Amino acid sequence: MTEIRGLTLTHPWPWCIVKAGKDVENRTWHQGGRVGMFLAIHGGVVPGQNTGKREEARLDLAAAFKMVGLTDGITPEALLSYEMGMRVTDEDQFFLPGIVAVAQLAAVTQSSTSKWAARGQFHWLLADVTLLPEPVPHRGAQGLWTIEPAALVVVREGYRQGRS
Repeated sequence: MTEIRGLTLTHPWPWCIVKAGKDVENRTWHQGGRVGMFLAIHGGVVPGQNTGKREEARLDLAAAFKMVGLTDGITPEALLSYEMGMRVTDEDQFFLPGIVAVAQLAAVTQSSTSKWAARGQFHWLLADVTLLPEPVPHRGAQGLWTIEPAALVVVREGYRQGRS
């Protein structure tokens, strides 16, 4: 693994990348994303339980569940609650902060046919997504950012473990 940069996503998108097959990260910008580079997928700050941001994350999660047909372990009642933006007891499993995975940037296009691709945006095609054994705590930022040296050591080791 050569160059690796952090990429902070709002929730539930980091979980969707590692667990629901989200193979595209949609961006309104292209600069800095070089094909072949590695991206440390970072879950940003988890919104508070009773905030509009958490409600939005729940709605996005419900849409993702439906899009990929993922209902394994999700009760109809829980799915309905997510669709209404309401709290579900075990929802924190979908909102993990910190660096949760490493992916390689396979291509950047505006014409991906992935169901995850948003019209009119740049589609960062992700390949070889590797879930880290544990999230690595790190402060996120907008755009691509540099990982602190101590955290980078942990991310690289977690990547090696995840690949073996």
